[in-house]
Amino acid sequence: MIRHSKTTRALAILGLGVLVLSQAACASDSAPGSGATGSAAVGFQYTDARGDTVALDAAPRNIVMSEQAAAALIPYGIRPVGIWGSSAPEKSGVLAGLDLSGIESLGVSYGDVDVDKLASLQPDLVITGWYAGDYLGGLGAEDAEVSKQIEKVAPMVTVSAQKSASASLDDWRDLAQTIGADVDSGAIAAEKAAYDDAVSEAKAALAARPGTTAYAVAPATQFYVAIPDEFAELIDYTDWGLDVRQSSVPRDDMSGSFSPVSWENAGDYASDLLLYDTRPWTTPLAQVERDHPTVATLKAVADDHVVDWTTDATFNYASGTQQIRLLTDAVKALPASGK
Repeated sequence: MIRHSKTTRALAILGLGVLVLSQAACASDSAPGSGATGSAAVGFQYTDARGDTVALDAAPRNIVMSEQAAAALIPYGIRPVGIWGSSAPEKSGVLAGLDLSGIESLGVSYGDVDVDKLASLQPDLVITGWYAGDYLGGLGAEDAEVSKQIEKVAPMVTVSAQKSASASLDDWRDLAQTIGADVDSGAIAAEKAAYDDAVSEAKAALAARPGTTAYAVAPATQFYVAIPDEFAELIDYTDWGLDVRQSSVPRDDMSGSFSPVSWENAGDYASDLLLYDTRPWTTPLAQVERDHPTVATLKAVADDHVVDWTTDATFNYASGTQQIRLLTDAVKALPASGK
C-alpha cells in the first residue's frame, strides 16, 4: 500500500516483502540500488526538495531515475533498473562516461515515459530533480499526467536543481548515503577531493582577475543568453567571483531559462569570456560565425576566449570537475586585469 501526502509518503511492502528480502539475501555484498543494498532490513526515510517525506519499510532496491538522478547516483554505486531522459541513455550527454549496462531505457524524449514498462520493473522508489515552476526532471509539471501516473506506481523523491551545483551535489550525496551508499571512501572520495581542488583553483584564478565578465549562451534559432540564477553552475561561478551577466531581453514562452536575443543584436553582448553551450541542440560556433557575422565581432570570440559549457555537467563530481577546469584555464588565459 502506498500513502501519498505533502508531508509523508509511506510504502508498506506486503506482497513484495518476500521478494525484496530474498533478493537481499542473494546480493548482500553488492552496491545499493539495482537489486542490492547494504542492508535491506534497514528502513528508508527521506524528505525531498518539495518537502515531501517518503518512508519505506526497507532500503530501496529497485530504483527508477531520470537521467540527471542517474548521473548523480551511479558514481556512488547506486544503479537504477530504469532511466528516462531526453535521449537514449547511451547517447545522453548527462550520462557520458558512466556504465549503463543492464539498465532499461524508459523514455528518450522530454515528458515521454513508458509507464507500463516502468511499472513492470516493480520499482520501490522513483528519483528525479526538482526545477523552477514545480517541474520534475524530464517529466514536466508536477501535475502533468505522466508525473501522476508514475507516482501511482511508486513513491517519488526529488532533489532540488534550484540552487548552486555545489549545494545540489551535497544533496545528492545525502540521498546516496540515506539509500545506503558509502560516501566517504573509494572512487567517490577521490572524485570529491578532485572536485574540491578544482573549486579552489577556480576561486584563486578569479580572485587574481577581479571583475572578469562572461555571458553564457546557447545559440540555436536565436542568440539565446542564459538567465544566470536559473543555472546551478552559473550560480557557483558567480559566488566564486565571475561576473556572469544577464540580458535585459525578457524571456518568451519558448525560451525557458534564456533570453531570446536577435542575431543582429548579438554583437552587443561583449564580455571577457563567452560560455558556449555544447549540448546537441545548439549550433556550433564555427557555423554561427559564418551565418551571423555579428557574433564573430565579439571580443571573446575574436580572442578565442570561448569556454565549452553545458549544464549537463553538474550532477556528479567527475563531470563537474572537468567543466570547472575548463573555466579556470580560460580565466588564467586572460590578461591579469581580466580585460
